[in-house]
Amino acid sequence: MIRGFLRAALLLTMTVGSSFLMAQGTGSITGTVRDNSGAVVPNADVAITNTEQGTVVKTITNSDGEYLQAALQPGTYDVTVSAAGFNNFETRGIVLRVSEKTRVDAALTVGAVKTTVLIEGSATQVQTETADLSGVVTGKEITQIVLNGRNFTQLISLTPGVNNQTGQDEGTVGVYGNVGWSMNGGRTEYNNWTVDGGDNMDSGSNSTINVYPSPDAIAETKVLTSNYGAQYGRNGSGNVETVLRSGTKEFHGDAYEFVRNTDFNARNFFAQSNPPYHKNDYGYTIGGPVFIPGLYNKNKEKTFFFWSQEWHKDIQPSTFDTQVPSTQERNGNFADVCPAAGSAVNSGFPNCPVNPLTKAYFPNNTVPVDPNAAILENMIPTPTSGSGFTSYFNGSVSVPTNWRQELVRIDHNFSDTEHFFFHYIHDSWNTITPTSLWSGDTFPTEKTNFVGPGNSLVAHMASSLAPTLLNEFTFSFTEDKIFLTPTGVVARPSSLTVGGLFDNGFGGKLPGVQIGSPYSFTADAAGYPWVNSNPTYTYRDQIAKIWGQHNLYIGFYFEALQKNENNGAETQGYLNFYNTSTVTTGNSWADFLLEIGRAHLNSSHITISYA
Repeated sequence: MIRGFLRAALLLTMTVGSSFLMAQGTGSITGTVRDNSGAVVPNADVAITNTEQGTVVKTITNSDGEYLQAALQPGTYDVTVSAAGFNNFETRGIVLRVSEKTRVDAALTVGAVKTTVLIEGSATQVQTETADLSGVVTGKEITQIVLNGRNFTQLISLTPGVNNQTGQDEGTVGVYGNVGWSMNGGRTEYNNWTVDGGDNMDSGSNSTINVYPSPDAIAETKVLTSNYGAQYGRNGSGNVETVLRSGTKEFHGDAYEFVRNTDFNARNFFAQSNPPYHKNDYGYTIGGPVFIPGLYNKNKEKTFFFWSQEWHKDIQPSTFDTQVPSTQERNGNFADVCPAAGSAVNSGFPNCPVNPLTKAYFPNNTVPVDPNAAILENMIPTPTSGSGFTSYFNGSVSVPTNWRQELVRIDHNFSDTEHFFFHYIHDSWNTITPTSLWSGDTFPTEKTNFVGPGNSLVAHMASSLAPTLLNEFTFSFTEDKIFLTPTGVVARPSSLTVGGLFDNGFGGKLPGVQIGSPYSFTADAAGYPWVNSNPTYTYRDQIAKIWGQHNLYIGFYFEALQKNENNGAETQGYLNFYNTSTVTTGNSWADFLLEIGRAHLNSSHITISYA
């Protein structure tokens, strides 16, 4: 009764589900059973045992002596073949990789007394069932090769034909991660990335993935670069299939921490001191069997779990070294770039502001500071070194980035013919950017609080409908989210009288300021707010059928994408000041200080001119 309830609940979830998912990544074992004369042996019993979990799946050969067992998880298997009047045949240590099709043929000998012909699996197995070009990154490689940033995607470069186009020396997880890998010359955005067969692409950019499983939680990763089968759809370049670890019949786990900090680093040449720099990456895993007394007979039906949790806590510095107006120029005094008072206008002082109406220098080379400019000046830091026209803002700002991941996978065997698993992964990621995000901002006076969680959920059911017919169904859901909130000097005070685009008041934020020659910088209080999500739902069903001496695979793949976005960026305007404008003092900073009154719309920007 309980089993029937679980099956009904599973079917309902897969039918209406927004929470269970889909899978590729499973493999198959196939072969032909013959006797010692070479004749095929029909109706022979084939038992395939997962040595790590102790679970057994069974099938029989057809009239042509052929058998096929699909939907097998990567792992190590023993294959036992038996038939009436023959000695048993057993092959041990068959290593099945991700999405691999392995052939294990059996030769039975006639025997009145039952004995077993034992063949140990070879350490080297030649792939003869598929023609794809691929490589496998094993679990041992994933956990033992040192990764700068502990991003598992870095390891796909071990596969021939894969070229790194990420531009990252240190692999980064979360929204800042990048999976720009070219495979045999293909475009980087045309690759497919899956976890347990569930789609893992960020459909908004196609340049990152929604979740980055901890390397300690990954069983294997397979990279298919060319010539793969029709079941790999969606995009036309490479396919990267990652399969998570499952629990085994024994309890296993680990704990770890990787540390980098300020004490190990030299001071940046332009920094006044060594800013805080910390990287702490720590976590743990645990997996094993689940026993629930009274729920089922644990000797026949088994449940396994695997749990992983990991944290990245980073504090990284950004160094700034930018020319800024001097303290005197911030107050309107341009004596540092102007001649003595009363001098005639000449080309020897190109940065000295000239009154655009009288074509003369301002009295005492001092420009009146508009009250609006006095407010906007707060977005531009005061100089920390130099003097006069060689004033610079030097500084280092350390900002935090926090990433946390919870990962769980459950495998359950309803019977010898029905097997189910699901996983759920949640990545929590947030950072504060040293400048306003995606705006070209030059200074750390405006920052953006950037939150980007990711989710992945996969459910997979494999059912042997007949000895020669197996159905494999997968449903997946994945999603990335982005929440942007401006912080720092961003709020528009009531005393600011500058009008916004279409009288929107700049969305309650200060407008951005772009200053041209003799300086060149941008102060931007954007950061939006912005809310974005791209949920993806995928359904996949595949039937594996033995037809005579042929293995047939038939299936369908359906994917639904959704785009949700609330972008407040259109409320942000810019005030542009360039000494190449029609009306200008010849000094863009003086233009900024003089008057911010009459404005003309120019596309999405605001350009200042004088009355």
